[in-house]
Amino acid sequence: MVNYIIMHGVNFIGKNNGLLFSVVNGEATVTGYVGQPDSVIIPDFFGCYPVTELRDNAFYNCDTLTKINISQNVRKIGHHCFYACSALERVELPLKLNELGAGCFCGCDRLEYIVLPESIKALPESCFRACFSLENLILPDELESIGEFCFSDCESMNDISIGENIRSIGNGAFFMCHKLNSIHIPSTCKIIGAQALGYDSNGNELVRNEKFLITGEIGSVAQIYALENGFGFLAKSETTEAFITLASLKESVIENHELFLSGIVVLAAFITVVIRCLILHKRKINDKKLSK
Repeated sequence: MVNYIIMHGVNFIGKNNGLLFSVVNGEATVTGYVGQPDSVIIPDFFGCYPVTELRDNAFYNCDTLTKINISQNVRKIGHHCFYACSALERVELPLKLNELGAGCFCGCDRLEYIVLPESIKALPESCFRACFSLENLILPDELESIGEFCFSDCESMNDISIGENIRSIGNGAFFMCHKLNSIHIPSTCKIIGAQALGYDSNGNELVRNEKFLITGEIGSVAQIYALENGFGFLAKSETTEAFITLASLKESVIENHELFLSGIVVLAAFITVVIRCLILHKRKINDKKLSK
C-alpha cells in the first residue's frame, strides 16, 4: 500500500514497503527507510512516478542490509547513500546510472562484487574507500576520472582494469591497497595525483611499495609518475615489439639452423657420392691392370 502526505514545495512524500519517497516534477526519489531491512528492492515506480534517484544518505549505516536490487530507472545515487552498510555483499548498478555520490559505498567492508555500468564517467572521492573484501574490478571503458581516495584501503584488491578513456586519477586513489602490485595506465591519462598508486601506511609513516610495477606508454604520465616515485615501469608497446622481434629472431635462428643442417646433409651426401665414384673408378683401374 502506498501512503501519500502532501507537502508544501514538494509534490508529495510517502512510504511504500519500508521505503520513504519524495516526488518532485513527476519523478520519485528514495529518501530513506524504516526498520532494519536485510533485503531491499528499489521499485521501477512509486505510484505512477518513475524512481530515478536514491537520495544522499538514504541507507546510511544500514548495517542489516545484505542485498539490494536497484531499478533500471535510477540515474543518480547520492553521496554516502550506502555508507557503512557493513553487511552488503553484492551490488549490480543500473545500466542508465550516470552519477554516483562521494563516499557512496565507503565502509562497505563485506562488499566483494559490484558491476559498474558503462554510463558512469566519473567515480567520486572515497566512493569505495575501505571496501575490505573487494578483490578485483573492471572499470567502465567510458570512465574518465577516479576521485581522491576512491579505492583507498581496499586491502584485498589485487587486480583492477582501467579503460582507455581515463583522464585523471586523484590523490591517494589506490592508497593502502596492500595487495595491488601492478597496474596498467592508458596513455589517455594526463593526471596522476600524489600517492595515487603504490603507497601504503605504517601507522603515521608513508610506505612505498618497492615491488609496484606500472605498465604504459613511453613518455606518458604513467612513466613520469613511475620515475618520480621510484616504481618499476614497463613500456607495453616496447615489450610487445621486443617480443615480436625476439620471436622473429628465434624463427630466423631455427630456419637458419634447419638450413645449416640441410646443408650438412647435402654435403655429406655429395661426399658419399664422390667417395663411391672414386672407389668405383679405382676398381676399374685395378680390373684393367689384372686383365693385362
